[in-house]
Amino acid sequence: MARNYSVNGNAVNTQSSTLPLVTLISSANIRPRIYDLTFGSAATPADNAARYIVQRCTSPGTPGSSITPQALDPGDPVALATSGLAAFSVGPTLTVNALLLQFGVNQRATWRWAPKDGKEIVLPAATGNGVAILPVQVTSAFDQAFSIQFEE
Repeated sequence: MARNYSVNGNAVNTQSSTLPLVTLISSANIRPRIYDLTFGSAATPADNAARYIVQRCTSPGTPGSSITPQALDPGDPVALATSGLAAFSVGPTLTVNALLLQFGVNQRATWRWAPKDGKEIVLPAATGNGVAILPVQVTSAFDQAFSIQFEE
C-alpha cells in the first residue's frame, strides 16, 4: 500500500517563468504521485490574480529553504521525495514544453485540484527529477499558501 505525504507552505508569488514557488523532487527508487493540490491566500483580501504552471524538471535548483514532507500516517517512514520553497537563487532545469497543469488563482478564493484515481501527476524514479510550480503571471504579488499531497 502506498505511503501518503503532505508538503505545506507559503511564499510571495513573485512572477517568474524560471524560478518556482515550490518544487517536489523524486529520488532514484520511487515514483511519487501528486494527488491533491490546494492554493489559497491568508493575506488581506484583494482582487489579485496569479496563473501557475506545473512543469517537469530534471534538477532541483537552489531553493531558499526546504520543506520536510510530513507523513499522513504517523507510522510511515520519512518521505524519500524532497521539496524546495521560494525564493530560489537558481531555478531548476525545466523540461521544455513539459507542462502538466495550468491554473489560475484569485487571492479571494481557494483553488483545489484532485484528479480522478489513476490520473495523478507521476514523477519519474530519477534522482533530482520532479516538478516545479511556477507563478508565470501575477497581477500583484501576494502571499500564496499551498498544500501538495502525494504518495510514494
